[in-house]
Amino acid sequence: MNIKELILNEISKKKLTSKQLRSLIHIKGEEEEAAFFSALKELEEEGKIYLDSKEYYQEFDEGKLNKVQGEIHINNTGSGFVIKKGKKGKRKYIIKEKDLNGALDGDVVVLNSFGNNGTNYLDARVEKIIKRGEKNAVFEYVGSNTFIPYNVHGKIKVICPETKSDIVIGNLAVVKLGTNYIAEAKDNLIYEGNVSKVIGHKDDPEIEIAAIAATHGFFNDFSDKVLEELKQIPDSVSEEEIEGRVDLRKEKIFTIDGADTKDMDDAVSIKKDGENYILSVHIADVSHYVKKGSNLDKEAFIRGTSAYLADSVLPMLPHKLSNGICSLNEKVDRLTKTVKMIINKNGKILDYEIYNSVINSKKKMTYEEVNEILENKVLIEGYEDYLEELNIMRELSIILTEKRKNRGNIEFSSDEIKAIVTKEGTPTSFEQRTQKTAERIIENFMICANEIVTTHYAYMGVPFIYRVHGDPHDDALIDAINSLKADGLYASSANNLLNKINNGTYTSRDLDNFIESFKGTDDYGVVSNYILTSMSKAKYSSINEGHYGLALEFYTHFTSPIRRYPDLIVHRLIDSYSDFETVIDKLDIIESSLPEICAHSSKMEREADIAESETLDLKMAEFIKEHIGEEYNGQIVKMTPYGMDVKMENNIKGVVRPEAVSSAKKSLNKKFKLGERICVIVKEVSVPHRAIYLEIKHSLNKKPKQKTKRSC
Repeated sequence: MNIKELILNEISKKKLTSKQLRSLIHIKGEEEEAAFFSALKELEEEGKIYLDSKEYYQEFDEGKLNKVQGEIHINNTGSGFVIKKGKKGKRKYIIKEKDLNGALDGDVVVLNSFGNNGTNYLDARVEKIIKRGEKNAVFEYVGSNTFIPYNVHGKIKVICPETKSDIVIGNLAVVKLGTNYIAEAKDNLIYEGNVSKVIGHKDDPEIEIAAIAATHGFFNDFSDKVLEELKQIPDSVSEEEIEGRVDLRKEKIFTIDGADTKDMDDAVSIKKDGENYILSVHIADVSHYVKKGSNLDKEAFIRGTSAYLADSVLPMLPHKLSNGICSLNEKVDRLTKTVKMIINKNGKILDYEIYNSVINSKKKMTYEEVNEILENKVLIEGYEDYLEELNIMRELSIILTEKRKNRGNIEFSSDEIKAIVTKEGTPTSFEQRTQKTAERIIENFMICANEIVTTHYAYMGVPFIYRVHGDPHDDALIDAINSLKADGLYASSANNLLNKINNGTYTSRDLDNFIESFKGTDDYGVVSNYILTSMSKAKYSSINEGHYGLALEFYTHFTSPIRRYPDLIVHRLIDSYSDFETVIDKLDIIESSLPEICAHSSKMEREADIAESETLDLKMAEFIKEHIGEEYNGQIVKMTPYGMDVKMENNIKGVVRPEAVSSAKKSLNKKFKLGERICVIVKEVSVPHRAIYLEIKHSLNKKPKQKTKRSC
């Protein structure tokens, strides 16, 4: 038996101290002792053993100990939660801010003191912290080597003995702290820690965004090693680099992106041959410049993705690459990988090619202008020579959209909100993002290219990166649909869908039909988001599981190598397999490297999504702090033990605290339901915590569902 097994075997008999354990399993010498204590630490972090206050280890039996261990997540209002999966389903625990006991978001903690709060969650408190999470925590320097929380919750202070002399009061920094506090003073737990990185001063412009980015592992600066490597990257494409590539520089190729986009990964070209469409998707060949094992590559792996926070970008690659030599800018030569497809009038791909190429994009188009042309028939200067191509693209996109729908692609409502800000970053309004014709065209074409690339290499049977989305868990889906029904969000297709789920005969098409039945109602977004959050998230994997949401057997991300590391690796794999004889002996090495890339990239994608969401919350808080006391109409979009999330008519979201919900229930003598329209008052705003607190004035459900004026 190994050391872990020996430890577990001994403490299965009785509680033991570390000294007793060392003696029983005959630990000798420094090397064995180090391995012994490492094993104890790992077993404790894994939740297999528990160390009590008297320094005795025992098996972690939740029933006997009346304790649970898990990862805590803390929201912007300060409430924490832990979810434990067991044989009887999920158990959910709520931890109020006063009971965090020094825990930070992402920490592994032991919980005790359970109590029922009248919901599906149990109240609990953090007994102790087992392991600090990987997420960064931002603190403010207040002098004397002392830091206080900035955008984290809890009554804690951190003493950093090795604080550098050039740090000034008001600086914000990423601080790493231990699991055990060293003292307690005036309700504050005092920890010892060290400064990992200084972000800036709390009075700096846009420091809040920098703090959010740092919390999730994104920074704007690059290391000296990366900057030194950049000097070797050319600013233009040489004739030598073009050799061996298909020369497409005379082709009518163009990009369609947002008006402010500077990192352009993809370009397209299209024409018709009889009833068939010849579509080519051209993707920046980033792998030509970012070599495996280089400092650029290592940094790109760590970041995993670019983060788009309000009007700022924290790029995966330095601007010289992301906005320069890799970006498919107008009227300059660029190296690309091309997927050329022949598609018939039914959307079936008849033939395809994948090859290295060089292009010269003839025009940078914008979504806004292309939509004006295709939807409103407005002729915009500079587009005269592209009208035929744009109309062919729309024609093919309609075919591909219908094909996607027929195979069971799930069409979720987009609840994405964009903050409109000034040059100084001041928010002025919040707009609902909508997918129009141009956006749908590019999405359809990119999905085609991604599918072709994946299918090609899947059938080769070589190691590859897949974008996977697992089938929904039936129980979670049933619970979600029943919860919607209980709140009056009912569609005639609900019972039919439930029957099919119970019988195991439902498909993604049935789920899409259920969601679509709410289209045109105020509840469409609420229902769509509720179903979406009941499903697992898409992720990267070296094992293909298919993509449920897209109803595809094979799928990857190939089309955005400037801003996503998995796409860059897919490009690198394509290059490797182009000369298969030279790589055939290295397939095992390639295969063993992919799981770590997939896991880390999936993690950083989630962190970027959270950072983007928190930045939006920040801008909403900055805007609404000037409107405290004002009334707004809104809709209840989420109900949890933390309170009630309300989306107001100006697209700003706030929360009604549990105590305010209870007060409103009593004063109005009613229960509130998901999707209900209510009038709220803005009561309090915390910008650092990105929290907007509301109170309910009255329900609006008795009135017809229509857009209302600002005043209630």
